[in-house]
Amino acid sequence: MSDRLRSRLSILVTVLLLGFVTISLVTAEAPDQDRAKEIGSLVRCPVCNGESIAESPAPLAQDMMDVVREGIQQGLSNEQIIDGLLFSYTDSQRLDPEISPATIALWLIPGVALLIGAILIAGEVRRRPSSTETTARPVEVAEHT
Repeated sequence: MSDRLRSRLSILVTVLLLGFVTISLVTAEAPDQDRAKEIGSLVRCPVCNGESIAESPAPLAQDMMDVVREGIQQGLSNEQIIDGLLFSYTDSQRLDPEISPATIALWLIPGVALLIGAILIAGEVRRRPSSTETTARPVEVAEHT
C-alpha cells in the first residue's frame, strides 16, 4: 500500500471516528435524564395498565416524572424520590416491589397449589385399576350332580 493511500485512509478513519463521537455526544441523554428514566421505570402509572411513568403518555405520569426530575435537582436519593411519589399510593404502584411476606406468598402459593394438584392426580391414578384388572374373567359354571 502506498504512503499516499495509507495517509488518506487514516484521515478518513479519523474523520469517521470524530463524526461518530460528535453524534454520540449530541444525541446522548444527560445523566440526570438517565436517572429520571431509571426511577420512573420503577413506578407504575396510576392511569395506564402495566406501564411505568417513564413510558406512559398520560398527563398524570408526565406530572409524576416532573416530580422525579425536581427530586433529582434537589439531590434526593432514588428511594426518597420513590417514597415521595408513592406517599399517596400503596406499594402496589411499585413495578419492582420490596420483598416482604406478602410478596413471597404471592410467588409461593401458585407453586404449592400446583404441587398439591400433582400429588392428588398421582394418587388418583394409582387408585384406579389398570385395564387388565377390569376385564371380566369367564365364569365357570359348576355342574351339580
